[in-house]
Amino acid sequence: MTTDKHEVLLRMRAIELLAYWEGRLVTNRLMSWFGLSRQQTSADIKRYNTLYNPDALIHDPSVKGYVPKASFQPVLTTAHINEYLNMLSGLVSESHALIATPEPNLAAVQLPDRSVRPEVIREVLRACRNQSTLKMIYASMQNPQWHERMISPHTLVYTGFRWHVRAYCHQSKQFKDFLLSRIDRTPVVVAIESVDPAQDQQWHEEIILTLIPNPKLNEAQKALVEKDFGMPDGRLQIPVKKALAHYTLQRYQAAITLAEADDALCG
Repeated sequence: MTTDKHEVLLRMRAIELLAYWEGRLVTNRLMSWFGLSRQQTSADIKRYNTLYNPDALIHDPSVKGYVPKASFQPVLTTAHINEYLNMLSGLVSESHALIATPEPNLAAVQLPDRSVRPEVIREVLRACRNQSTLKMIYASMQNPQWHERMISPHTLVYTGFRWHVRAYCHQSKQFKDFLLSRIDRTPVVVAIESVDPAQDQQWHEEIILTLIPNPKLNEAQKALVEKDFGMPDGRLQIPVKKALAHYTLQRYQAAITLAEADDALCG
């Protein structure tokens, strides 16, 4: 398959993922992502709707784009949440279009997808865009019984291990993180005034994390860690949102426990 065909397939998959998980396909968004003209973008949508998934998308002037028909099913993607969320996080590249033809000398650890329904994603994203409040049924390790929560979400976050939504919790009166896989049923919009994301101080405050090799290591081991992580003068400084500091430490294999990691999510 030529590079041009790979690029077309990548765009077809993006069209499918947006339609399936968001319940709408906005032309301007595709134009921005792929740097294409409106004419080329419209041609791509027509191509998908004709060659790949006939008549699966319906033009809807109210969304300035297209919506999937009720019986829409993906044909180019697997309907796994990680495909969509990885695309949102900017992880999609041409290499993702080559997954169907794996290289013999390349391997990757495949983590299990967390169970998240597209209806949940659609409502959470819509609430983020519209700054509205959602009523949802949720459970956590600290409170494992399904219970009602009112949240005002503002951002989807990928930690490198899982996805959560950053939101104001109307019960605890503070901003917290909610795992998408722990939202049961489809959230619904409620007539409760949303809280301005600008009030999320930990989200907007940036701090500097300073990492050093574990002092328990010998000098040779410390030197290896410094080389692995590119630590000039034996330390690494990382600017990060305060709300994401704990997850950043996890990614760098800092000395924290899994129990502490779970505590970073709301209970």
